[in-house]
Amino acid sequence: MKRSMKRMVWVAALAITALMAVGVATAGAHRGGPGRGGIGGSSSALVTEAAKQLEVTRAKLVDAIQKAAVSRINEAVEDGDVDSGDAADLKEEAADNLSLAMAISRTRTVASNLGVTTAKLNTAFSDARRTLILARINEAVADGDLTQARANDLKADLQDADLPGYKLSGFGFGGLFGFGFGRGR
Repeated sequence: MKRSMKRMVWVAALAITALMAVGVATAGAHRGGPGRGGIGGSSSALVTEAAKQLEVTRAKLVDAIQKAAVSRINEAVEDGDVDSGDAADLKEEAADNLSLAMAISRTRTVASNLGVTTAKLNTAFSDARRTLILARINEAVADGDLTQARANDLKADLQDADLPGYKLSGFGFGGLFGFGFGRGR
């Protein structure tokens, strides 16, 4: 019974992730294109900017994230939380879906894969979010969607904001077998 419940929770988590991805894509389409979802933009744009902050290639950062996701899936199989057949599907999905790979992976494992501290990884992602949000503010001013005065207020607020690092603290599936979105997880 416990095993089937865990499997059902995994399937539900994947379904929710898929729905969130569709929602972000739809929202991005209605705001003028990709790269506009979530806090600080899409996962792809966020990873690209974080790679710049970390002074590594985007490919190296994506590889570290995907390897960390696979490691986490393997741990779930060893713990009996995930069936090995489901694990193969999860691994394939994590390879194809960067947002899912980020959600499944642990911050410390990604950092270790890159040879950096979790603090450095979190700072890079926080700074990347700030950079992407600032670019969106500037774009809104350039498009005439935002006044310069309001943009200045938003930029001042942004400087004082405590943005999430690698994981979105307070968002996501927090208690599903440890797959949460807290910093340092």
